[in-house]
Amino acid sequence: MKTNYNALKVVAVALLFSYNAWSQATIAQWNFNGPANTEVSGGVSAPNPSVGTGTAALVNLSLAASFASGNTTAGTLETETTSPPNYGWNTTGYPALGAGGSKGSGVQFNVSTVGQAGIVFKFEQRLSNTSANTYVAQYTTDRTAGTPEWVDAATFTFTPAATGTGDTWYNTEARTVDVSTVTALDNNPNVAFRVVSAFAPGTGDYLASRSTSTYAGGTVRYDMVTVTSNTTLGTTQFENAKNSFKVYPNPSSREVVRFNQAQDVKVYDTLGKLILSAKNTSAIDTRSFNTGIYFIKTATGMTKKLIVK
Repeated sequence: MKTNYNALKVVAVALLFSYNAWSQATIAQWNFNGPANTEVSGGVSAPNPSVGTGTAALVNLSLAASFASGNTTAGTLETETTSPPNYGWNTTGYPALGAGGSKGSGVQFNVSTVGQAGIVFKFEQRLSNTSANTYVAQYTTDRTAGTPEWVDAATFTFTPAATGTGDTWYNTEARTVDVSTVTALDNNPNVAFRVVSAFAPGTGDYLASRSTSTYAGGTVRYDMVTVTSNTTLGTTQFENAKNSFKVYPNPSSREVVRFNQAQDVKVYDTLGKLILSAKNTSAIDTRSFNTGIYFIKTATGMTKKLIVK
């Protein structure tokens, strides 16, 4: 019996593209490993990802960071078992008891999800006895905005343990943030996630991780921070998403600017000042705008640059 190799080839190619359409992909991952704690790529202020592309930063500049022993507990995604090279990103300097600042201190990870959809953010976190017992994972669909809008995606909290050795690692199964239904995060070059300390629920202040300890900011360490996607967009999907929101005329000569679809929009100037906000509109009037560059941001996460002459 003759084998139709051309037919088999077509089937194989089709299966490959089908697989790419649904397989999970790692967009970026930070393992914070290096030959020494002073030689981790990017340094303590902005460690580089070990897989993919992205950037990391401290949310509050009053925080201090270093690299200390990484996670080796059962269930970790980390494959290295000794230090070096296994390190984690250690942070200190969180607000004192009574100082306020809930959700204002932590770590941030910036990524581009262009060509990807169905986003998931996960991390491994170690808490000292005197660190806070509550942390909030947040996302923004436009980290480039003058004042990014941070959305609470998940709150991780627990009743402080009365006993134990403390310094507990919480692995990715306990620190996974599934935002795959937030379509504004899909195919977006300006996505960012952050993890920040917060007041304990139902209270107006921080609570220590261990009930026999007094909250003092403590130390919070991170390892195996990972951003994945559930879907790699095909070429047609990618182009459709990229070109789905149109603004015209652009540049505008101080006139009515129209959209190809009705959207909830906010218009910002280059300093991040909100100039205009409108609900379910397919046009905005730029006659009162000064000459310059503006950014139109939709509620679905798309951003277009508008030039007013």
